[in-house]
Amino acid sequence: MIRVAWAQIRHSPSRLLAVLLAVVLSAAMLAGTVVFQGTSTASMATVTAAPLKPVDVVIDPGDADAGSLKPSWAEDVLAKADMGGMVRATAPYYAATVTMYGAGARGTANVYSVSRDPSLRWFGLESGDWPDSAGQIVVSRDTADGLGVRVGGRVTLKSSDGTKRVVTVSGINDVRFKPMTGTDYAVYADPSYFGDATPGELFVKLDDSPDAAAAVQRLAWAAAADGVTAVTGAEMIRQASAMMAGGSDQLTAIMAVFAAIALCAAMMVISSTYRTLTAQRTRDIAMLRLIGARRANIRSMVLSEALITAVAGTLIGGLVGVGGGYAAMTAMGQAFGGFAANPLLLAGALLLTVAATVLAAWTTVRRATRIPPIQALDGATQTDGAAGAGTGGRMLDIQASRIVFGVLCAIAGVALLWVGAAGFHMPIALVGGLVLALGLVLALPGLVAMLMPAIGMLSTACGLAGKLAASSLTANARRAGGTVTAVAFGISLIAALSSAAATGTGTINADLDYRYPVSAALYTPDNSSLSDKVLQRASEITDAQAAYPVRTTAIGQTPDGRRTTPKVLDVIPDEAAAVFTADSPWPAGMSDGMPVALVHPRYMSAIGIKEGDTLAITVADTTITVRAQASQLTESPELAVIITDSQLAMLPNAATIRSALKTSMVWFKAGPGVNRASLAKQVDHLAAADPNATVGGGIAESNDILNVLNMLVMLSYAMLAITVIISLTGLANQLALAVIERASEISMLRALGVRRGTVRAEIAIEALTLTVIGTVIGLLVGLPLGIAGVKAQIGGMTGQFTVAMPWTQIGVLIPVILAAGLLASIIPARNATRIQPAQGLTS
Repeated sequence: MIRVAWAQIRHSPSRLLAVLLAVVLSAAMLAGTVVFQGTSTASMATVTAAPLKPVDVVIDPGDADAGSLKPSWAEDVLAKADMGGMVRATAPYYAATVTMYGAGARGTANVYSVSRDPSLRWFGLESGDWPDSAGQIVVSRDTADGLGVRVGGRVTLKSSDGTKRVVTVSGINDVRFKPMTGTDYAVYADPSYFGDATPGELFVKLDDSPDAAAAVQRLAWAAAADGVTAVTGAEMIRQASAMMAGGSDQLTAIMAVFAAIALCAAMMVISSTYRTLTAQRTRDIAMLRLIGARRANIRSMVLSEALITAVAGTLIGGLVGVGGGYAAMTAMGQAFGGFAANPLLLAGALLLTVAATVLAAWTTVRRATRIPPIQALDGATQTDGAAGAGTGGRMLDIQASRIVFGVLCAIAGVALLWVGAAGFHMPIALVGGLVLALGLVLALPGLVAMLMPAIGMLSTACGLAGKLAASSLTANARRAGGTVTAVAFGISLIAALSSAAATGTGTINADLDYRYPVSAALYTPDNSSLSDKVLQRASEITDAQAAYPVRTTAIGQTPDGRRTTPKVLDVIPDEAAAVFTADSPWPAGMSDGMPVALVHPRYMSAIGIKEGDTLAITVADTTITVRAQASQLTESPELAVIITDSQLAMLPNAATIRSALKTSMVWFKAGPGVNRASLAKQVDHLAAADPNATVGGGIAESNDILNVLNMLVMLSYAMLAITVIISLTGLANQLALAVIERASEISMLRALGVRRGTVRAEIAIEALTLTVIGTVIGLLVGLPLGIAGVKAQIGGMTGQFTVAMPWTQIGVLIPVILAAGLLASIIPARNATRIQPAQGLTS
């Protein structure tokens, strides 16, 4: 029967086009997920492994605080181990974060030490020389281009304490990736750049000797005696790669869930297509039965067709997925580890696609094997209703059982989602989502089929075209239910992702607003005045509600709260008080002649005072007594005591304090719905006008988090677009095959005077009806699903969980999906209008 199946495919390949497209897209998604997982893991391994590749042993502080160790701690371990001539070279490893100023830009940078010994250098030079003093650095080509410098050019590095160094770019390295550190740039300096700082690690290169293993054990023993650790470079690479792979594995798991759901949608399309093809080929199958073909032969023919189509589609989809997945990783700049994919995992994903296709076809085999030979004499094409008529109440019982079991699964899925969201447990929520999807697959087609007559009645309001559409939908109710389910799957996933992105962004912003009431701050670390140019241009930051200059002066004396002790007195404009303390109203007035000042709650706890208690501080050689009110605002960007201009004016020694104040800060509050990345860019650009200025506030952290979230959302949207294409393919297939089945009916209608426009309108109404039902169900399921998923993932990390609905995305999604539904009806409608009136007389 394989030859018969192949002959049928060659004779009418267009019949299986919908199946082939669904298989191609499913295989592409699964293959793309495997490539993403392999390539991202290889890239992370490259990032973490590169600096450690030439290292034999790493002496590491382990659980000890490196800051509490003496600068020679690592060398002491070497001396105690008495390594003799077994060590070829050593290199202390330092790292520091600075603000970097070039000719054309500024940004944050990590400065790493580079070994003086060539055997421990993990990169080469594209041009220039290695740094040999504290005043020289090496940068990558991307960093040089971004800062607008060349070899011999000079840049400024400013540390967190305000210390500035002007250094020379001595060379350009050949590194083609930026270490994943959350900073803008990575630069490399001679160890002398770090002065008498304590190294974070010591890299050791051993001589090539047969006693290398014994040398490692000796170092490990000496390190353990000093309370630190010594591990091989290979083990350190493994540990670092495993730690960094955690985020990649989570993203891969989410993508795998999307791919699995897309495969489910494809299986529904394939099953619906084969069910319709079986009904359409009733006469052909009956003829085969009439000339002696057995049910097993018919089963073999149908499954052989499915297998041939599955193999062809999987090969095409696999090539598309592998190429597209790697191209996407390259476009995102995450393919610097080269192409990588687990061959066994890739083969398994492709075999899963083949198996799913054959399984989907197998669900319709029973219908084909039950066609009696006698039907070869009339050639009537079966509709859903006719196909089920011969099986009587048994099919109804099976359908009812499927609906009941599906509803139970859906209820269980919702319960698991609720438990996962309430308990902030993502794995439980993921299982709940999959169980809910299973329930929808089982129950939704039958439920929609049961409601289709009532839904069809609504279409009758559209005149003759609506009545014809209602008749077609009712006659093929089960197939329409499957199409609605496929569309609902695609819409629900997009809705879930949109609500998850909106809620996640809203929660992150709310949490950052709570922890950093000042969205962005421009300040000088030494409390010197900002330049007039910066102060004049501060109002040009269009993504902020307003710019608020803040005057500061150092606090000379206050009760010691150790690390929580405030360092400065901030005097803010009166209007700023209402803006930055909106969530915790601050009277900003006087109480018993004392200003009510904002103080950090950790400091109040450290010195044992509560709100309303008095606190004495010394500024400008004069003492101020204030009443304390707790506020997180005092941490923006450094610990301070805060009063307003009007409170200062009411103090008896106001003139003395005012003379000591300098405008060393400008505070910015992000406007409603503002893109924080855009605000960060504007503030960074403003900071470039003053080499003493530093950017603080919550803007840096929010930028990193939202960039990761945006990458995840865009990647997931691309994958979900494939699911929607599969769903719309099923819709187009439903309409096209309905036209083929009803060719005689349409030709008779045309003979009775029905115009082509009416036929075209009927097909469009069918398409819109199915699309609208699928969209409504998808939105009702997807929107709460996304919110539950976000709550399960990050709800336990913050007390600022904020539900946000993606109204803009929904407003765009609905007309786009409706338009796509109409587009899906164009080709079937064109085929329907080409049916000639005389064609019905020959049936």
